[in-house]
Amino acid sequence: MDILEDRVPLLNLNDFEEESSSGYDSPVFVSDSEPSLSASGGESDNSNSGTSSETDISSESDDEGDDLDNLEDPNDTMHVTSTETVVNNIKYILSMPQLCDVTFEIGPQRFLVHGLKSVIGSRSKVLQDMILQRNSPQIQKKSKKNSNKHISINNYDIDVFRQFINFVHTGSVVMDVTTVVGMTCAAEEYDVPELSDACWGCLRRCSSTKTNIPILQNETDRYSRHCAAKEIKRMLSQEISPLRKKETVV
Repeated sequence: MDILEDRVPLLNLNDFEEESSSGYDSPVFVSDSEPSLSASGGESDNSNSGTSSETDISSESDDEGDDLDNLEDPNDTMHVTSTETVVNNIKYILSMPQLCDVTFEIGPQRFLVHGLKSVIGSRSKVLQDMILQRNSPQIQKKSKKNSNKHISINNYDIDVFRQFINFVHTGSVVMDVTTVVGMTCAAEEYDVPELSDACWGCLRRCSSTKTNIPILQNETDRYSRHCAAKEIKRMLSQEISPLRKKETVV
């Protein structure tokens, strides 16, 4: 099976666009030309009324009150949504290290991944604590001596961690059989529940295909130091057992 077939998009912006073809709520208008109805349900006839002038005056005063109420009609409001523009702006900021205020140093190769403290801190309490600890006066003194202000992240592939940080900022990521194990470990370690749920779903889908099992096992071995890797290994063993029984029967 082709690896690309197991790619699972998360929180795709197109999903939001399908729910609403435009960013506006259509106002509801009532025509003044419609005939009024009498209390009996039929159309009123002014020619049969002996006190039409008094009725007209009363109606005019009521209409004036209605016009004042219509000024606050919620149907006259307009709702505009443009999340795609916000996401594109954030992606642009992430591509400019000068605009970011936190940098992660990944693995022994010291690859750099940049981000925004406020966004990362609001999405992950674990990363928030790491950032705040890094900014503490004691650490700041040490960092001046070591001339290293970056936050070190070990045991993650650079592509996996970069995609994870992108998801934290934009709420969107594309996973496949080669990255889902690392992404699951990151989502669990840094406590991002919505990503974690999606990762486990993607893992179950990928592990249902026999040709994906060796790839998932290899990736699980690479991330064996992470807590989530043990659960992934257990899940894979449960998927392998039925396959082995089928082969034995054949």
